Amino acid sequence: MILKKLLLIIVLIFSICAFTACESKGPAEKAGEKIDQTMEKASDKAGDAVETVKDKAGE
Repeated sequence: MILKKLLLIIVLIFSICAFTACESKGPAEKAGEKIDQTMEKASDKAGDAVETVKDKAGE
């Protein structure tokens, strides 16, 4: 009985910690998101350049 209560308390503590840790973004996560956005923009620009070259080659 005491062991079950202790286990329940431990599970609740870990759950609370997990939820509070996910609320705010740290500097590393923010930097990672900026890198992801930059890479997406670069990929889009590269795709546009490929399409332009294809269009010019087909003329």
